[in-house]
Amino acid sequence: MPSDSARELFNACLHGDVAAVSRLLPSQSAADTSTALTGAATFGHMDVVRMILERTPDSAIDSREATHGGTALGAAAYFHHADILELLADRGAKVNLLGIQLDTPLHLAVGLIHPDEYPRDPDPDGARQVTTVKSLLRLGAGTKPLKAPLPRQHNFVV
Repeated sequence: MPSDSARELFNACLHGDVAAVSRLLPSQSAADTSTALTGAATFGHMDVVRMILERTPDSAIDSREATHGGTALGAAAYFHHADILELLADRGAKVNLLGIQLDTPLHLAVGLIHPDEYPRDPDPDGARQVTTVKSLLRLGAGTKPLKAPLPRQHNFVV
């Protein structure tokens, strides 16, 4: 169960409250920081993402947040925040990292968009999606083989 200060940090990240994040960040665990980073990436708060990256070790950049198991780069890809995913990749985030459902950030970026999805911003002409996919491809997404186990083959007798 996250502490009250971890919940407060997460909410500050969701709202882009740089002052609150600055105040709360030093007292957080790596897991709480990862969850906060993913929240900031989800909502496109570049200043908060940058602050968290500057104040936490780079080794935690690919950590999965505690609630859904996603990464900050995966969230930025899914919600089409190309500027944030480029920053994360520049800081060492892996663009081909498999998610818990064996998806990559590229899979998340090209996924279907439903107009009622929340909190994804409206992107009626798909411009942000295209920019995100192009950024991921430029960063090498999809160029390395996935290290996932192959599904078990079944021999059916007819």
